[in-house]
Amino acid sequence: MIRSLVLAASAIATLVAVPASAEEVRVKVAGRPAAEVRAEIVKAASTVCWKDVRGEALAGYLYPACIRASVNDAVAKLNSPALTAYNAANPATGAVVSR
Repeated sequence: MIRSLVLAASAIATLVAVPASAEEVRVKVAGRPAAEVRAEIVKAASTVCWKDVRGEALAGYLYPACIRASVNDAVAKLNSPALTAYNAANPATGAVVSR
C-alpha cells in the first residue's frame, strides 16, 4: 500500500513539474513595468493551465502547480533581472484569475 502511494505521489509530482505546453500565449513586454508583465504572464498561464487540466481528477492540485511552473518558466526565459526579482518577491499562488 505504501509503495503504491509513493508511486502515485511520484507520478503527480512529475505531472505538476511540467509547465503547460498544450498552447502558447504571447505577452508583450517591451516598455512595460515588471509588475504589469508578470500580471499578464499569470493571466496567460491561468488560461493555458485551465485548458490543460480541466476535467482531470486532480485538477485542484494540478492547476495551481501548473500556473506556478508556467510563470516561473516564462520569467526565466525572459532573462530580465527586474522581472526575476519581482517574481521572486511575489510568488504565483495559483489563484484563479479570469479565464
